[in-house]
Amino acid sequence: MFENLGGGEMLLIFLVILIFFGPKKIPELATSLGKGMRKFRDAKEGLEDQLKTVMKEPVEALQAAKAQFDQHLTDAQKPMQETAQAFQNLGMPTPTTPVPLPAGEPPVVTVSMTEPTSLSSKAE
Repeated sequence: MFENLGGGEMLLIFLVILIFFGPKKIPELATSLGKGMRKFRDAKEGLEDQLKTVMKEPVEALQAAKAQFDQHLTDAQKPMQETAQAFQNLGMPTPTTPVPLPAGEPPVVTVSMTEPTSLSSKAE
């Protein structure tokens, strides 16, 4: 804002202020300007503190919800892991990974009306 003002121009501005307000009023103006700036800074800091507090509450709620979700997920996995372990103990096969589909276009599956239990894939 003041980067284009030279020393002479600043001196002229100070002389105009001195003429309008007088030597007795300038210290009072400077004091009130300083108090106003201090109040503004305090209000800005108060607003920042309020915003931090307001933002902290939802973040804490989200973290608590995530922890609760993780706990429910762990609780839901336990019976499945126990069942898989029981199958392994009995010597029964358990699915480990899904079978990958071949690359390219997906296969077309057709059902024959004469053989209701068989599915055949048609490759083009």
